[in-house]
Amino acid sequence: MKPVLHRDVGRRLDRLLGAFPVVVVTGPRQCGKTTMLQHDPRLRSRTYLTLDEFSVREDATRDPETLLTRGERLTVDEVQRVPDLLIAAKLAVDRDRTAGRFLFSGSANLALQKNVAESLAGRAVYLELSPLSRRERRKDIDSRPNLLLWAENG
Repeated sequence: MKPVLHRDVGRRLDRLLGAFPVVVVTGPRQCGKTTMLQHDPRLRSRTYLTLDEFSVREDATRDPETLLTRGERLTVDEVQRVPDLLIAAKLAVDRDRTAGRFLFSGSANLALQKNVAESLAGRAVYLELSPLSRRERRKDIDSRPNLLLWAENG
């Protein structure tokens, strides 16, 4: 198995989970959302569910409010598959605004969908995951990006 590459957004994701009740990670297909959610060491203590699994998706469709109680700090991957889950998250957050309560991931256009924007307005922050950068591929995410170095010295 290939080693998992740490992502630039990992630290920012950790900070956002410490400040907001809902964090939504979006990005294009195959950019590494699921891999990051499953393997980032900062996320290991969270309960992970994926709506790619038929039984989980069926549970989410049948009773989204109960699904959201499966973990104190819950990560739900591919959340766009059951939009009603976002309405249930809104209700849950309105009752308890604990930071880091929900971490959702979905397709790149998730934040643009009207029902998502309305459901999570004022409750969620969105973080876009891009395809791997050169620094990430070199396993050098602690160095300053070349563009910043150029701007500072240019």
